Amino acid sequence: MSYKKKSTRNVKPGRKREKWTDILPRYLTFISHMRPILRETRRLIIDLDADLLLDTEILDKIRQEEEKRNIRKVRALSEFSAMYRSNVYDIIKDFIIKYREKIPIIDIKDYILDFLHESVNALNILRHITNPDELNLENTYLYQLVKFIESKLFPRGATLKIIYNKLLQQSVDIYECQRHLLQSHTYYREKLESLEYFEVPSISPKVYQIINNITSLYNLDPNFGEYPEKENHEIPMILKNDIFLPYVDSIANPEEEAIEKIAERLGLRLVDGIFLAPQEDFVDLLLENNFLRENKQSDGTIRYYPQFSNETLVLYYLAFASQRRGFLSKELINWISMNFSFLIYMGILKWKLSDENIFYAIFKDLQTNEKVLPYLMKLICFPNYLGLDKMKIRDSVQYRKEIFNFIGSQIDNLKDFIYEISLYCEKLENNNIKK
Repeated sequence: MSYKKKSTRNVKPGRKREKWTDILPRYLTFISHMRPILRETRRLIIDLDADLLLDTEILDKIRQEEEKRNIRKVRALSEFSAMYRSNVYDIIKDFIIKYREKIPIIDIKDYILDFLHESVNALNILRHITNPDELNLENTYLYQLVKFIESKLFPRGATLKIIYNKLLQQSVDIYECQRHLLQSHTYYREKLESLEYFEVPSISPKVYQIINNITSLYNLDPNFGEYPEKENHEIPMILKNDIFLPYVDSIANPEEEAIEKIAERLGLRLVDGIFLAPQEDFVDLLLENNFLRENKQSDGTIRYYPQFSNETLVLYYLAFASQRRGFLSKELINWISMNFSFLIYMGILKWKLSDENIFYAIFKDLQTNEKVLPYLMKLICFPNYLGLDKMKIRDSVQYRKEIFNFIGSQIDNLKDFIYEISLYCEKLENNNIKK
């Protein structure tokens, strides 16, 4: 009598962990269809007499003929290609109609050809952003751009102090970007008290308000108490209830635990269950950066007076999240990887497309973004890059649209950083040419 031995392993049901070779082809799928459409459009316009462009119906006929020539493909691809081609031709028609009374048609044709050429070059970079086999990855655009952005927004370090100081060095120029990285717009999904003690959520508006209140009370009206780790020294303290009571519906264990977790992420600790005071390591950081001022009292005691802003606490939270990146919440992982992919994508476009390029809009269109960026997000999460749990990336189309709607470059600081990334791309290209 034979029988099958029962496995003793407890395997959680769910999705299979995707490999690099699973995700990269999906990332390339739509880019591989966008590039030929632009190249073919450029070839057709080159062959077209400039005067014929004045009759926009000719462009409609050309587009219809191109759609008839489409080979059979997956429905999603077919629909995307039709949408993309239609948008390309509509943009060209609008450009001709807008400027045909102001600019000679031969110049309009040259502009269109230049814009198409730039767009094809941008897609060529996006298509070859990394290697299929992950060999020599240190020389790929994806790796180098992730590391460049990571060094400024989400750095690594042996200690929290090292990470904090790296963030502080960059905060003069890009603090708004650093803060943006923590403030996921899907915060309403986050729970203040997570079932997983180590999980680090994003900063919700409620938590940011708590940070603002903590900063205000520390700077305006702090108490002082004995510094447990150093004799004859006093550290600033504020009443826990002054901060948290307005946000706690009822005094129950979950709320109390949430207070401790939030305090820990901000470099604070509970003293005697009543006061909030900075942790020993945070005191050292504050002193090192002149966020605490020493004042000798008449009895010889050294008292530390706080002089810091919201930025001081937000950067500590960001350093804490960066150090514990293996324990980030699903919302924060989606938000961080989305912003990294958006910055890389927009940095490459800024590098390759002139500001006047009429096809910029089609690259930034939500329908294009949701086909490309989700897979770029997953590639960015791999261990050699950000080292986040890519299994937490949501695949829901509705969720993608939800977070894409909030990532744009409305923040001036973000626009400046995208420009800096584009300059870095140019530097990488020049270095590769020299090699």
